[in-house]
Amino acid sequence: MNANKFRILLCLPLLMSISCKKFLDVSARDQVLQEKMFEDGNGIRIAVNGVYKLLSHTDLYGKNLTWGFASALGSNYEYFNLPYRERDAAQYLWQSSNVQALTEQVWKRAYNTLANCNNLIQEVEQKDSLFFEQRSREKNMILGEMYGVRAMLHFDLLRIFSPAPVTGYNGATIPYVAAYPEYQPAPLNMQALLTSIETDLQKARSLLAPVDTIWLRGVMRSNVGRIRSNGSWVPLDQGDFFNFRAQRMNYFAATALLARLYLYKQDDANAYTYAKLMYDAQKANWFRWTSASYQGQITDVDFIHTKRPEELMLCFANNLNYVNIETTMDPNVGANYWRMSSGYMNALFAGDLDDYRIVGWYNRYNDQRYITWLRPKGNSYTADQVAQDQGPLLPAIRFTEMYHILIECLIRQEKIEEAVTILNDLRTNRGAKVKIANSVSGTELMEVLVKDIIRETLVEGQTFFLFKRLNRNIFNGATDRIMLPGEWYAPLPQSEVAYQL
Repeated sequence: MNANKFRILLCLPLLMSISCKKFLDVSARDQVLQEKMFEDGNGIRIAVNGVYKLLSHTDLYGKNLTWGFASALGSNYEYFNLPYRERDAAQYLWQSSNVQALTEQVWKRAYNTLANCNNLIQEVEQKDSLFFEQRSREKNMILGEMYGVRAMLHFDLLRIFSPAPVTGYNGATIPYVAAYPEYQPAPLNMQALLTSIETDLQKARSLLAPVDTIWLRGVMRSNVGRIRSNGSWVPLDQGDFFNFRAQRMNYFAATALLARLYLYKQDDANAYTYAKLMYDAQKANWFRWTSASYQGQITDVDFIHTKRPEELMLCFANNLNYVNIETTMDPNVGANYWRMSSGYMNALFAGDLDDYRIVGWYNRYNDQRYITWLRPKGNSYTADQVAQDQGPLLPAIRFTEMYHILIECLIRQEKIEEAVTILNDLRTNRGAKVKIANSVSGTELMEVLVKDIIRETLVEGQTFFLFKRLNRNIFNGATDRIMLPGEWYAPLPQSEVAYQL
C-alpha cells in the first residue's frame, strides 16, 4: 500500500485551512503543527474527535458503509431505484468505473482514518498519565477507543476486499497498518489479518472495561448518557468528552465486535461466549428495548424512534445525514432513489405483517422507503425532537445482533429449544405475534433467522456481509441472486494495485 499517501494528521481545527496538496505533504512545518497539537491534553481530545468525524464521513459510515454502497450490495433496494454507481454495485460489477469510485472512497478514507488512529496511539502511549486531566483513566480510554476503531476499520475493509473465511481462503488480504508512518505495509494472509484484528479488539476491551463498567458506569447505563439528545444528558464534572459513550468505541462495542469477528471466522465457541456476555448485560438492563409505542404500535409516524437509540451499543453521528440523502432524492432532477420493492418487503415479512419493522418503518410516507434515514415530515414537537436527536445517528451495532449470534450458534449445536426461546423473545419485542414452535427443524429455524437478521439491519449495511459469511445466495424477494465466487469481494482499488506493480 502506498502508505506515504496516508501520512495525514487530522489536527482539527488547526489544519482545516491548509490546501489538500499541502495537507498530504509531510514536512518540517507539519511536524511543528503536530507538536503544537499534542502539547496538551486538549489537543489530544481534539484529535480523537477528529477520528470520529472521519468515521462519520459519507465515504465511510456516513453513507457508503451504511445506507448507500453496502446496503445496495445486500439487495436492500429495488435495482432500478438506485443511483447508477450503487446500481452497478448491486450487480457486483466490480470493474465498473462507478463501483471503483465507491471502493476507492472507502479505501482511501479508511486508511486516512487509520493513519490518524495510529498517530494518536503512538502519541498517547509515550505520554505519562500525569499529562492527562483524568490521568490514567483518560489515557486508557483514548487508547482503548483507538485500538477498537483500528480493528473495526480493518475488519470492514477485509469484509469488502477479500473472500470470506467460509470459503477456506487463506491467501493475501489487505495490509494491517499498525504504525505511523507506515511506508510499505504488506498485505497479510487471512489468518494473520484476523489475528491482528482480534488482538486489537481484546486490547481495546481490556482497556475500556474499567472505564465503561466502573468509572463511567452511570453514563453507560443511561439512555441519555450513552446517546446525545437535545436537552438531556448525564452531567459530568470531568466534561462532555467523557459523555455519550455509545457514540464512541466502548467496552460493550468492543466485546460485541469480538462476537461478530469470531462468527465471521467460524469460531462458534468464542462467538457464543462474547455474545452471551452482551446478552446477559442487556438482560441486566444495561440496554433496553425500544418501547412498542416508539416502534410500530402507533399511528403517528412522528413518534417513531427511527434509529432505536435505546438499543445501540455503538453508533457515530453526522449532522448532515438528512441533507446527504435528500440531495440524492432531489425531485428537480427526477431522482427517486433508495426505494424498495413491495414484493421484496412482503416476502421478507411473510407471515409477520404485524412486525413493527414493517408496520412501523416501511412506507410510512407512501414512498416505498424505510424511514430510518428519512427526515420526519410532520411539524410537531416530537418530529422536531426525533430529527434533532436521531437524525445524525449512524448505527453500527445493536444488542439484537448478540441475540442473533447466540441463536445461530445454538442451531449448529442442535439446541433448538434454547434458540427458539431467544428468537421468540426478540420477535415479541418487535411486535411479531406468531410464535416459532420448538418442533421447528434446525434448517427451518436458520431460514427464519436469516430473514430476521435482514429485517433487523435493513438499510444499515449488514445484509451483504450476512450472506457472504454464510456463502449463500442473496435474498432479493423473488428468486435468490446466485453468486459467483468472484462476486463476493471487490478487487483492490486501482491506486493500490498501481503502487504494488
